[in-house]
Amino acid sequence: MPRPVRLSGPVFLSGLVLAATLAANLVRADSYRGYPEVPYRAERQMGAVELRHYPARTIAEVIVDGTRFAAINRGFSELAHYIFGENAAGEKIAMTVPVGQTRTDRGWAIRFTMPEDATPETLPEPTKSWVRLRRLPPETLLVLRFSGRATAEKLNAAGRDLVAEGKARGLHLTGPARLMFYDDPFTMPWNRRNEVGYLVAP
Repeated sequence: MPRPVRLSGPVFLSGLVLAATLAANLVRADSYRGYPEVPYRAERQMGAVELRHYPARTIAEVIVDGTRFAAINRGFSELAHYIFGENAAGEKIAMTVPVGQTRTDRGWAIRFTMPEDATPETLPEPTKSWVRLRRLPPETLLVLRFSGRATAEKLNAAGRDLVAEGKARGLHLTGPARLMFYDDPFTMPWNRRNEVGYLVAP
């Protein structure tokens, strides 16, 4: 069973209508608001829910304690320093979207996905010991997209909708919720793109 989002605040049903439409191998945009988007193949579209296959990719990650909001602010800052040139080579690395956040046993994992061809061996070494480079294997995720502010209520609701959709589709969801954010804090709420995803077991 997937782990719940487990955020503070009451949980409300989202009321999202999950239409059962099928569209195999959808082509997505290569960028979002001028930033490269993490590549994936959309295998199935079901209303607001999408079944995606992500190829292997490299991430920079920090583990941060605290509330979800405080953790992503601190984690974003640490990772931004790394890609803006505070690394062993003094090199700048292209920013991609989304920024990922996942609850782990050690705290909140905040992730930046590195450019598509990057590997831990080819990237400059972090100067901060808490910035970790690692390779993720290919993964299939069930993802729900929504706009507005990413409040605890909306994130919890999206997670519950995903669990219900996965069960209805006979998919085995596993692991903690993957929270994905595409916009800066100054973007108006109605223009924001947020996503919640769960790993789909083979």
